[in-house]
Amino acid sequence: MRLDFAGAPEIAAPPDVVWKRLLDHEFVASVAPGVESVQAVDDRHFKVVSGFGVGTVKLTFQLDVELSDVQPPRSLKMSARGKAPGSGVDVRTTLEIEPVPPNRSRLKWQASSEVRGTVASVGARLLKGTAKKLTETFWDKFAARVGEKDTT
Repeated sequence: MRLDFAGAPEIAAPPDVVWKRLLDHEFVASVAPGVESVQAVDDRHFKVVSGFGVGTVKLTFQLDVELSDVQPPRSLKMSARGKAPGSGVDVRTTLEIEPVPPNRSRLKWQASSEVRGTVASVGARLLKGTAKKLTETFWDKFAARVGEKDTT
């Protein structure tokens, strides 16, 4: 099952601060729903353990995350591939940071996911609704936390 989402939140911080936070895996994990652990393999590769539930189906995914096409401080691509018992997921995300005068940013993101197995069997509407809510919650929380004065 394919899922596509996009957004463009405005963040109360300049692009260099947004960029710094995007590359801070501990910060990103702290605002990501369900993330249990993140281990940096190097500055572009990460091992992530994340819980995800849809209806009565609750799974823990082991994910390999890679950053690519890194263009500081403007854009990057992120791919994640993961497995849980009886399920799999592939996610591709494109991120672009645009300056918004006087001292703000817009973070344009697009994510495309392919979900397989048990988690995909719960029904398209339920899965899509849950995934959409979790994705939007993550980016809204990321934008809010980056914009806090004590995070700069």
